[in-house]
Amino acid sequence: MIALAIDVGASSGRLILSFQEDGHPILKEVYRFQTPLIQDAGHFFWNVEGLLREMIAGLKKVKESGIFPERIGLDTFGVDYALLDEKGALIAPISSYRDERTIAAKATFLSPETIFQETGIQPQSFDTVYQLAADQASGILPRAKQLLFLPSYLAYRLTGVLQNERSIVSTSGLFDGRSGDYSPKLLAALHLEKTFFAPLIEAGTCIGPFKKEIADEVGFSTQVYAALEHDTASAFYGSGSKRHEVLISSGTWSLLGSIIGEPIVTPEAYQAGFTNELSHKNEVRFLKNVTGMWMVNRLMKEAPISHPIAQVVGMARDGRDYPGYFDATDERLLNPDDMKAELLSLLRERHFALPKNEAELYYSVFHSLARSYALAIQQMSNLTGQSFSAIRIFGGGSKNELLNELTSAESRLPVFRGPVEATALGNIRSIVQL
Repeated sequence: MIALAIDVGASSGRLILSFQEDGHPILKEVYRFQTPLIQDAGHFFWNVEGLLREMIAGLKKVKESGIFPERIGLDTFGVDYALLDEKGALIAPISSYRDERTIAAKATFLSPETIFQETGIQPQSFDTVYQLAADQASGILPRAKQLLFLPSYLAYRLTGVLQNERSIVSTSGLFDGRSGDYSPKLLAALHLEKTFFAPLIEAGTCIGPFKKEIADEVGFSTQVYAALEHDTASAFYGSGSKRHEVLISSGTWSLLGSIIGEPIVTPEAYQAGFTNELSHKNEVRFLKNVTGMWMVNRLMKEAPISHPIAQVVGMARDGRDYPGYFDATDERLLNPDDMKAELLSLLRERHFALPKNEAELYYSVFHSLARSYALAIQQMSNLTGQSFSAIRIFGGGSKNELLNELTSAESRLPVFRGPVEATALGNIRSIVQL
């Protein structure tokens, strides 16, 4: 079967075809783009119309390739959503999870312990539940009639069909993976009914064909299926992992965890910062969020001279005598105005001498990531009762050999890497039900 994954990450997106050639499975990237983010009056929004234009441009490239997919699946990062009016139109721009409007909402909403007890999701300031609380306070939420999570909204724009897939819903801090339903307590706190959310469906469900205007514009028609719409769910599913492996989806974020059968909703799991997100059927991703290559990307963007990532990694090797490290799970790293200044502040708090140059600063980032991985692995072993024999790192960050070496040294576990395109593989596997 020929399938197409539309994989939209927080930094970039890509369209990847899957097909057979001479009896061998092939993945072919046909289009790549930067995920368009808008900053306006101190707030951050996704340029969803620009994102849709990029998707359409990619679909036109698929047409030019002459390889026509029978099924298309969409995935994106979690928690963000579209609010629609009674006619199915957006009532406001789609806010980015990096927008800081949620900080006040988290301080005044139900306690984080309550949210974790209700859902098994580790409360973080960017979670859907806090975004909705902020939208309630601003007066936006009462105007809305329906909510679609971001990948479901993009699928809606292609098909006209309203739905929310289960794995993306589970990122929200509103959905209880044990009961398989939204938390009545949290809905009541937000003055919402369950019908406010578009119908819940499972990965592998056929959503519908392209709308006529989409088919006419891109030059072909096909069926859109619900992938595991959360990119981390797709990445874990596509990783080819084995039992007793620690899984790290390495990209803008580092998502470290393992697949378990039932959520672990204990005070110990809450204190350690672990969360329970839903993956493929009867699978739970027990994981911890670690700020990943986002730190490096921001440092590269802020630097007066731009260097490619391979050169940055080489520079970091030259700084490996620098001993300083920090907590790579610190929420202050979410979206600081000045990433370098924030990192130096964290190092200063731990009483380290500050890095003398860029090489030492970059090395401290990779070293800090590896230390945070090792600590999370030990915590996860204690919480699950499992012993782990290896680490499998997949996604774009898996190509970073220095980080892989540091991770192995800090955890004292062998590191296996790849596939780089685990998210696309998992997306495709979920829509063709391999």
